[in-house]
Amino acid sequence: MPNMRGVLIRLVVGCLVIGGTAYQVWRYEQRTTILQSSEDRLRRQFSSLEHSIAEVRAGQAGYVAAGQGAEFWMGLVDEAVAQIDGLLSGLEQDDPGSDRLAAARKELAAFQTTDGRARNYVNNNQLLLASDVIFVQSLEVLSRLSMELATLRDTQLMATTQEAATIRQYELALGGAALLVLLVLSMVGAKAATPEPRAVAEATSEPVASVTDKPAAEGTSVAPPLDVEGAAGVCVDLARLLDARDLPPLLARAASAIGARGLVLWVVDEAGQTLHPSLAHGYSERTVQRLGTLSVTADNVTSAACRTLKARTVPASDPAGSGALAVPLIGSSGCVGVLAVEVVGPAANGSTLPLARLVAAQLATVVTPVRSVAAQAEPAAEAQGI
Repeated sequence: MPNMRGVLIRLVVGCLVIGGTAYQVWRYEQRTTILQSSEDRLRRQFSSLEHSIAEVRAGQAGYVAAGQGAEFWMGLVDEAVAQIDGLLSGLEQDDPGSDRLAAARKELAAFQTTDGRARNYVNNNQLLLASDVIFVQSLEVLSRLSMELATLRDTQLMATTQEAATIRQYELALGGAALLVLLVLSMVGAKAATPEPRAVAEATSEPVASVTDKPAAEGTSVAPPLDVEGAAGVCVDLARLLDARDLPPLLARAASAIGARGLVLWVVDEAGQTLHPSLAHGYSERTVQRLGTLSVTADNVTSAACRTLKARTVPASDPAGSGALAVPLIGSSGCVGVLAVEVVGPAANGSTLPLARLVAAQLATVVTPVRSVAAQAEPAAEAQGI
């Protein structure tokens, strides 16, 4: 009965974690959709503003051109100015009190003043003076208006892009935290399902001392408890990573949590054909340089992990020897790299593989494919006219 109660508690907690995570991700996706819609609307508004300003310039030039007549072009300019005024009003509703919008309004008012002066000259048949106002004064005002609107557009689009990127980081951190909680629950369940030594002794009708008092066999080692908290801290910091220079210290912490003597982060090239050693911990720079590159089709555990998208282990030949883990970094486009880990002692039996997979899953969100040698040579060849 106590075991059944524990199973039910873990099941309920797991369902709450999954349900809560799914709900929060849904909210994030809803916000992302709203941001995307807002970005599209902003692009359309500013595109319309640019088009209207271009119409104003063309219309004013028509004041002093022969053929169509000044009244036609003045009507065209009036329509374009009204469109600009309406678009600015729409932007002011979304961002009231914006200094850039206030400056744009000021420039629009200045244009209307110069446009009125140009029309007076045209109506009095003073085309030379009208040309001076149109092609010098009005042109300067419209250029300043365009610059204010371009700055406002870039600022608003950047804010939308940054918010979307922040939401993406929150989603990744939330997914990593939920995965960690489920991993802890599964470990707790596995530990609860393992019978205690006293229970084993009772089940076999042996005295407790015959089980608990036996010395460990020579040369065997007991696996230490998994450093789940350390791995979780690494995953959380990877989700918040903004500068690639902060990655080496995180690899050092990951090696400590996994119980690794050293590790190498291999990254796939853009063609998906070769693996390149990107970063390492526990090895000298000269050693990493001697590694060279690996073909994805090569016959080794690192290439096999990348090729099959499955973690590979190389157990230690003896209890004191070293083993290896090769865990693929799987992204939306497939394998983007491999985390190769050298483990020793109790960890060489693969007991820390779940932690290595957890770290690799988070690393996959910050790793990008490297450019192949051929792709790197193309810009140089173009510069030499080849």
